[in-house]
Amino acid sequence: MTNLARYHTTLVFALLLVATGGVARAEITWQSQLKTAHAQAQAEGKLLLLHFYDDNCVWCDRLEKGAFQDPSVAQAIQQNFVAVKIHAGTNPAIASTFKVSRFPTDVIVTTQAQVLSHTVSPQEPARYIAMLEQQAATLASNKSSIAAATPPATNVSEVAVPPASVPAKTAAFTMPPAAGQTAAIAASVRKSVPQAESGSSSPTPEMAMDGFCPVSLVEMDRWVEGDPQLGAIHLGRLYLFSDQLAKDKFLANPESYTPMLNGIDVVRFFEERKIVQGNREWGLKDPDHNRMYFFADEAALNHFYNYHTRYTEAAMTVMAKAIQDSNPK
Repeated sequence: MTNLARYHTTLVFALLLVATGGVARAEITWQSQLKTAHAQAQAEGKLLLLHFYDDNCVWCDRLEKGAFQDPSVAQAIQQNFVAVKIHAGTNPAIASTFKVSRFPTDVIVTTQAQVLSHTVSPQEPARYIAMLEQQAATLASNKSSIAAATPPATNVSEVAVPPASVPAKTAAFTMPPAAGQTAAIAASVRKSVPQAESGSSSPTPEMAMDGFCPVSLVEMDRWVEGDPQLGAIHLGRLYLFSDQLAKDKFLANPESYTPMLNGIDVVRFFEERKIVQGNREWGLKDPDHNRMYFFADEAALNHFYNYHTRYTEAAMTVMAKAIQDSNPK
């Protein structure tokens, strides 16, 4: 080959690399119709991966720009799943059917409409792949028993599917404390609440929820910045509100809008007996009581999401005890 020919070949190859981004990128093939995806999953012997997202969802956007751009994630999905992307705002009936209220959420379902996994979407590619592989392995080892125990469904979208059941035993986690232990735990909660020093003026209270309005979050699932002129102190923390109406609602019933355990991570609290402050970036509301919970990390949030019934009643008991002891009559 002449030098000119070599130069020409190298130039063409370089232009091709530029045009394709330089790296072969596997893309996730998303279905938009549940019926179509269900038929494909039946034909190919795969599971359904239902990915729920919504507007104004920071973590949905991060997932799109992060793990969903990783070729290994696309490969893991392609191998065992037919993926369906579902916008909850335009498909509220489907979101309700699969008990989805947090975003982003992934629900892994068999073609017989049995839920194998129901969890907040992991952000890290490795953790997302681990979630997929765990359910693919579970299906492979229990395929015959699942088929025998689950009645056939002609259409997944027409089947009301309950959330995944809680295993009888969960490794590495203990049950919340019995009711008789709540007094001691409530005392621990109170220690996390700033108190005025004896003989001194009241200290500057800590800002609650980074200054965002708790009423807007609970009632509208929106992070709205509070007005510094509209504040109220509750359990030693300063809450700001978006408008006077929100402030009035809070003052009329502050417990309904206050993060449970004053923002302490309930999973760490009950499982490890540690007081670890939660982060609003890892927060959600429980579906039974519509109360806010904040967690220290994604692992605690995911665990609570799947096993919230193990904690909500105990947390409410502790919270009520702490409020009662902090405001004696």
